[in-house]
Amino acid sequence: MTPKLPYSEYLRLKKSGLIIVAADKSTALRLVDYMPKRYQFAHQFWSGVWILSIPFFIVTAFFTYGLSLLGLITITPLIFGSVKETAAGFVIENAESSEEFYKLAVRAGGLTITRKR
Repeated sequence: MTPKLPYSEYLRLKKSGLIIVAADKSTALRLVDYMPKRYQFAHQFWSGVWILSIPFFIVTAFFTYGLSLLGLITITPLIFGSVKETAAGFVIENAESSEEFYKLAVRAGGLTITRKR
C-alpha cells in the first residue's frame, strides 16, 4: 500500500501550510525504533525516567507518610503522556526529513494528513 499523497507533494503542502499533519501517539511509540539514533536515545531516556518514577514514588511513600503517592498518581501519568506526545512529534519531524520513514509512517497509520479548508 503506497501513501495517497506523494512525498514531494506532502513536503510542498506542509511547507505552504495547506495541510494539517497529526501523529497517532500509540503508533508513534512503535515507530521510534525506525527513527535515527538521536530520536531513539531521547525516547529511551524519557521512558527510563517514567519507569523509574514508579518505584521512586513508592519507596519515598514510606518516608513521607504516603504523601508521595500523590506523585505516583499525578506525575507518573504526566510523564508517560509526555513520552507519547514527544514520540508523536518525532514522527512528524522525521517524516519531513525522510521519504522512506514518511511512507512507513503512513502505511502503519502513524500519520494522519488532512487538508485545511
